[in-house]
Formats: sequence, structure tokens, C-alpha cells
Amino acid sequence: MLVDSLEWLGHSGFRISARGATIYIDPYRVSRGPKADLILVTHGHYDHFSPQDVERLSHEHTCLVAPPAVSERANGRVSSIAPGEEIELPSVPGVEVAAVAAYNTSKRDREGRLFHPREAGWVGFDVNLRGERLYHSGDTDVIPEMDSVVGVDVALLPVSGVYVMTAGEAAEAARRIQPRVAVPMHWGEHIGTREDAEAFAEGAPGEVRLLERVQ
Repeated sequence: MLVDSLEWLGHSGFRISARGATIYIDPYRVSRGPKADLILVTHGHYDHFSPQDVERLSHEHTCLVAPPAVSERANGRVSSIAPGEEIELPSVPGVEVAAVAAYNTSKRDREGRLFHPREAGWVGFDVNLRGERLYHSGDTDVIPEMDSVVGVDVALLPVSGVYVMTAGEAAEAARRIQPRVAVPMHWGEHIGTREDAEAFAEGAPGEVRLLERVQ
């Protein structure tokens, strides 16, 4: 099962080792690990797009897929993707990536501006690995675009309530998406607490796995 090949790197970072490929999503403060075949970046905030981590985890054939505001700042084999778009990567056989919108509807700064506005074009990812699907929501609230990922095998959902969904809102997202397994993210040393993850696990339907951070 896809979730068994999943490692949590802390915050919203994950490593997937499946079908002979190594995929990173939003790697941040990753001190070591195998080089990436594919790196997916949801948006440009420093704790999601870390050029130092991208460089550390890349080799000459690594592909990076990100929204335009990130891809224009990256080097190497870079593909830009916007909400609603899909991409196949010949260098990573058997992997298809679709971008799902990710934005706030209620999380605002002191000036009333949304932390993650819809017009920024930031994304979550629906990753299809030869029939098994994983959804990494990115930094988002519960939004209608989540309907496009209903029934995925694994859903990675933020739960801290800081710039993203609260545990209760993430549980609502899980009810909407109905994944086989849900995994809380955006909590731990950086933002949010284990209590947030546990509250999500108590409120979400179906199977929830709390992963321990690895490096």
C-alpha cells in the first residue's frame, strides 16, 4: 500500500519511495536522504520551497515540478504547473502529477490579507503512481477543488490551524475526500502540536496514521 512507502520529514515534507522512484514533496530541513527523481513544491513560502534542500537532494536528472512563482526561481530540469493542470514525466516512468488549487478562505494576517490567496496560483498535488493516488493538499482551507480528489488512497492534510486548516476543519476535509488513509501534517517542531494531530485523528472518519518524523 502506498502509505507504507511514505516517510514524514517534518512539517509538510514527505518522501515517497515507490515503484523504483524517490519523490520528495516540500522538503524542508532535510539533512540527508537518497537523491530525488522528482521534487514537488506546493508554493513559495520558505518552509515549503527551500532551495538549499532542493539542491542537496537533487542530481543531474532530478525533475522539479512547482507553480510558476516557484519554478521561475529554480534551476535544472523544472516544469511549471498551475491548478487544474496535469503533467507526465518521461524521466519518472509510471508517475503522473495533477495540480489542485490550494488557498485560504478564512486565515488572514493582521491587515486582513489571506495568507494563501487563490490568485497566487499555489497548489496541492494529486500524485498517481501506477494506479495508486496520493493527495498532498499544500497550505489550504477546505475548498471545493478538493472534490477532484475524492477517494484517493492517501490524503496528507494540514491540521495546525496556523495559516491552514484546524484539526476540525481537516477532519471535515477528510469526510469530503474519503481517502483510504489520512495523514496529518503541518505540525510538530515548526508549527502546531501533536495534540493537533491527535485531535484530527479523533475527528476524522476512516483510518488515520500519525507518522513519526524521520531524517
